[in-house]
Amino acid sequence: MNISHKFKKQGIVSIVFLLILVHLMMRVAYDIENSLGDNETLGGKICSAVLRQGVQFTNPYILFANGSSQNGLKYHFFKNMPLEMCLLLELEEDNHVTEYRQPSVIEEMAAIENNLAYQNSLRNEIETESHDEGLTRNEQQELEQAVLTENTTAAGTFVPAQAPVAKYSEQQLGDPGFIKTTFYSEDPTTQIRTDQLQYSTLMGFDATLKQDNSNVQILVYHTHSQEAYIDSTPGDSSTSIVGVGEHLCDILRTQYGFNVLHHTGEYDVESRDNAYSNAMVGLDKVLAENPTIEVMIDLHRDQTNPDTKLVTTIQDRPTARFMFFNGLCYTRALGELTNLPNPYVQDNLSFAFQMQLAAEEYYPGLTRRIYLKGYRYNLHYRPKSMLIELGSQTNTVEEAMNACDPMAHIIAMILNGENKE
Repeated sequence: MNISHKFKKQGIVSIVFLLILVHLMMRVAYDIENSLGDNETLGGKICSAVLRQGVQFTNPYILFANGSSQNGLKYHFFKNMPLEMCLLLELEEDNHVTEYRQPSVIEEMAAIENNLAYQNSLRNEIETESHDEGLTRNEQQELEQAVLTENTTAAGTFVPAQAPVAKYSEQQLGDPGFIKTTFYSEDPTTQIRTDQLQYSTLMGFDATLKQDNSNVQILVYHTHSQEAYIDSTPGDSSTSIVGVGEHLCDILRTQYGFNVLHHTGEYDVESRDNAYSNAMVGLDKVLAENPTIEVMIDLHRDQTNPDTKLVTTIQDRPTARFMFFNGLCYTRALGELTNLPNPYVQDNLSFAFQMQLAAEEYYPGLTRRIYLKGYRYNLHYRPKSMLIELGSQTNTVEEAMNACDPMAHIIAMILNGENKE
């Protein structure tokens, strides 16, 4: 009886201890949650502390919106982790979350090398002019100072990268698994086949223009024309994605000599739900009037987590990062979408991949990984069709405009075949 009484007494003490411990843990959790400000989250504070210690997220964090309960510590922890949320609506309303990746050491070094290459190009220009004109030493110094001063004060100066600053090995590019994990983000609703990611197939596609610029070669349009940036002026399309599209067209025309048509039809004014279907009417008309069009670019602005900033620095200019987007006409649930046929799926994939590879080599960190989703997105009109998400709602108009310079250079390289020289 004494032994039994002793065990009961110990059991009661243990239970009381556990109850006290649970109560204390719940009190701590409650205090932490309620100590955060209106604009703070536990996840955000932890992430900021980690970043201040110089820790880099070397692997992407991926979280899919699954309609889970939006309350409690779990929700507050994950809510503002640095994730890039991309919202693109077509036939259904759904969210997809892509990766957040800190710039790698290679990318940061590449940006420095780009700037050095830019400065070297200025010096070479000065030396050439000095040699040709037989300038004296003092005159040469004056010319150098004048050129550097002009470059420093000139607003919006951009010099295309003259050579790659990063390279992938043949062994890496020969592995479809490496290509998939390095260059693509796959939406959970779809799946890409290994044979679609063969390097020889992706690079075997001839993306060069087949005609001169006596007729329209490139069409730029906007399925979602109402997309704007954080400092866009309401009602002023020149500060929206349409204005950014016009700037891109102007660069392609004046600096690279392409014949570009900018179609500014509006298909999402009342609702985004049927924007792609609505756009088909306008695109059919434009293509009927301009059958020489070879390249179609649907330029968008992405929708991300409010705390995400898609920005990098190119030649000391804040530049919005952008993302190529491919529709596979295939979903895991339905298989091949025969009601949305696209005979150019592989050509679209190859076209975007060549752009992505050139971007990674010449401007590392400028692009996000190509996003793959299941539907068609009007990419079926031409083999050289692509959808681009330029920045997000958290970017400024200036950052988006600045991105048009390297984007135009990348497009020109591919269309001129310079990526295969």
